[in-house]
Amino acid sequence: MKISVVIETWNLGDAVLAPLSQLLSALAPQIAAADAEVIVTGSSPPTLTALEATLGRPITWLELPRDAGYYEHKNLGFDATTGDIVAFIDGDCAPSPTWLEALTRPIVCGASVVAGATSYPGPLAAIANQIDFPYFDRTRARRRSIDDAPEAVRNFFANNVAFARAVFAARRYPTIEPMFHGQCQVLGLQLLAEDIAIQFAPAARVTHAWPESVREFFEVRLLRGADTVSLLPYVLTSYAPRASRAVTRLGAIPTLAIFGLRAIASSWAAVRRGPLVRGLGLVACVTVLDSFGAAAAPAVYRMIG
Repeated sequence: MKISVVIETWNLGDAVLAPLSQLLSALAPQIAAADAEVIVTGSSPPTLTALEATLGRPITWLELPRDAGYYEHKNLGFDATTGDIVAFIDGDCAPSPTWLEALTRPIVCGASVVAGATSYPGPLAAIANQIDFPYFDRTRARRRSIDDAPEAVRNFFANNVAFARAVFAARRYPTIEPMFHGQCQVLGLQLLAEDIAIQFAPAARVTHAWPESVREFFEVRLLRGADTVSLLPYVLTSYAPRASRAVTRLGAIPTLAIFGLRAIASSWAAVRRGPLVRGLGLVACVTVLDSFGAAAAPAVYRMIG
């Protein structure tokens, strides 16, 4: 089966060459082993000759408008592929040495969608992953770590996922405005409604970069808070349709309650596993910013979305 890899550079801004070169260098032996094609999407074309030399094979560069959104990069990148299996990774992620093989092997064996494991780097990773990259089990409400996850999960993240071609072609990421980065969760709910299993591949691990600046951190947190409000109706429609209308009428209050419960769980994780002070500080900062984003979601989307 032919494999395609789509790399978006939306997350990289104008400084594309250095991080993209680093990613392609890490991917080169994996791409060669799979004989995969590589599609890179972006609006600031770097010198392809240097990148192709790093990768050791041709690259298809897909030029997109500067105002193209994150999920437009994903959808249009898919359109440029020819593979039976299409794997997606973000330009600001670092893959493990076995990432591509671990992510695509289950599809070769018959799976339709495979979610890889995404993690932040450093000592705060466990707490930050619990906040931003939780994988929800079909079978168990609790698990000790990402590596302890079952084969099937209820959600995936667009920076680390692979699809059988026909599955993604028939669905794609939905256009939902002004949502920031929640469309992959909506697609995950759609897959579950259609009884299409999302297989989890913990060995397909990527490390996601932290925000590069304090300003970016603030903006991302505010947008994540706003997205949680936007996502809640979709989640309720899937799991509790009778409660959906009543809960939606409460505005941001249910989301703030969720953030409160998440803060308690994350704080307990910091107390148990550490680092205590930095962990509690991260939880407090994230909770406050996400809550502001949820409470002022329309304004957040207008200003920075």
